[in-house]
Amino acid sequence: MWPFRKKTNQSVLNNAGVPCDVFGRVREGCRFVADHAQHVTINDWVLRDYAQTLSPRAPNNVLDLDYHYDSNDLESLAAYIMALEAINFGSGYEAALVEEGWRLRDHSIYYTVSTALKYHFDSQGPMDAATMANLSVLDCHRMFGLPHRTVGTEVAVLFAAALNELGTFVRDHFDGSFLKLVQDADGHAARLVCRLVELPGFQDVHNYHGRAIPLYKRAQIAAADLHLAFVRHGRPLFGDMDRLTLFADNAVPHVLVTDGVLTLSDDLAARIAAGVFIPAGSDEEIELRACAVEAVERICAIKGVRVMDIDHVLWHRSVEDPRYMATPPHRTRTRFY
Repeated sequence: MWPFRKKTNQSVLNNAGVPCDVFGRVREGCRFVADHAQHVTINDWVLRDYAQTLSPRAPNNVLDLDYHYDSNDLESLAAYIMALEAINFGSGYEAALVEEGWRLRDHSIYYTVSTALKYHFDSQGPMDAATMANLSVLDCHRMFGLPHRTVGTEVAVLFAAALNELGTFVRDHFDGSFLKLVQDADGHAARLVCRLVELPGFQDVHNYHGRAIPLYKRAQIAAADLHLAFVRHGRPLFGDMDRLTLFADNAVPHVLVTDGVLTLSDDLAARIAAGVFIPAGSDEEIELRACAVEAVERICAIKGVRVMDIDHVLWHRSVEDPRYMATPPHRTRTRFY
């Protein structure tokens, strides 16, 4: 039944009937990291003035039609958004995706991937779950224009595995319908996130000082992008969009470092500036992402606005403002962003 949107509380039952305060777990974990961080510091003394410089805008243009597929057929639209979020990563793979990949030069990894996928949906027709479950590495080479050398093949293997995993999940559990996956969330972004993180490709959880820290960047942005895409068609999906946390990647931490909200240890700052890869799951990488989450939580508490709106402002700074593009963000080869 439409619309899907319902009022919700902070604790949502997952399919097993277990309370799933997934966003609360992310916030709690990131506070723990911020309290114990050795390589990244949140400068609380700048937060109030910094918050006043941010003019949040509703992220209605985040799915602009130049770079994203749209359709009045909501099954096809859901398939595109979910496929995009399955492969919404590429940190550390710029050489394959941006410098040599598909056809968008001097664009972010995200826009390169979203546009290549849009072109495929426009030219070949929407991808169903069965097709997605059986995509080959060669299919991904062709779809994203990936070079046939080590790094390009590495990305193609990761993309194929991610799309196969999602297609199989939807085929086997939702009768091959991406729309049924959306409907299963029953108006709760939290429930959708709980379902997606059952998949290994969305299990963005890391060990930090003996504690599991969930970040769930791609699972959360899947809920956000589905909601925004369906709102365009007059079909709001989720009633708990204000509960989403920052979509923690390497772009927003870079903006916050550049703006003096975060300070890095001398060693970490030097390694990032030199383009040295920060290992996935290392204390430094977890602190960069988690401290960004916690810093934005504090900013949003000052301003009384939704996190996703501030995320939108900061992420767009990272890809549009020359001041942030002049220096590199941290580089990590990971499938989580």
